[in-house]
Amino acid sequence: MLAFIGAMELEVQEFLKRMEDVKKHDISHIDFYTGKLAGIECLVMRSGVAKVAVAISTTIMFEHFKIDGVINIGTAGGLDMKEEVLDVVVSTRVAHHDIDVPGWDVGFDQERNSFIADQKMIDCLKSIVDESDRVWFGDIATGDCFIYREDQIQRIMKDYPTALCAEMEGAAIAQVCRHYQCPFVIIRSLSDITHKEGNELSFDEYAEKASSRSALWCEKFIQVYSK
Repeated sequence: MLAFIGAMELEVQEFLKRMEDVKKHDISHIDFYTGKLAGIECLVMRSGVAKVAVAISTTIMFEHFKIDGVINIGTAGGLDMKEEVLDVVVSTRVAHHDIDVPGWDVGFDQERNSFIADQKMIDCLKSIVDESDRVWFGDIATGDCFIYREDQIQRIMKDYPTALCAEMEGAAIAQVCRHYQCPFVIIRSLSDITHKEGNELSFDEYAEKASSRSALWCEKFIQVYSK
């Protein structure tokens, strides 16, 4: 069974609109929903925001459900000047950008806190992309901080120069998936481009558009991936 993880309630609700035979499971104060998306069994979970919350909820999920793959959806801040608001970034790798331990290597090439997304999932997502979609495939950086200051950007780009965006949950989900030997991919819709001025949408306008599109993409994804 595939699991779809979103941090926000709106993201979960957009999934539930498309699902059938939905059953809610309240486990350790986390809401899980099982049912069918495009006629295929799946699970949807609202993880909570930032790395500790998502690590807790994802671990609980693995301990109570048989999960064969994880797709994390959500928002991120773009780090490339060529990106635009509402572009989508699909992970090839994801890393904790805020880990700083003497003697530990940094960057996406090391294995301690960098994680490689599943190639089958990536290929599946490539196959459902329309020509009109603005989609980037590449590296994602995760940390427990909202990125908006120039010093934050410079630090990330120094150690993780290929990062296309920064967000707050992906690497924690990936680390739990590694522990449970489960494939994953991270999909992020860009709410702003950190280097650019005046490029943000209002939260309500952005969240509604991004959440609806994420649910539609995942409905297409599950049909192709499950064949």
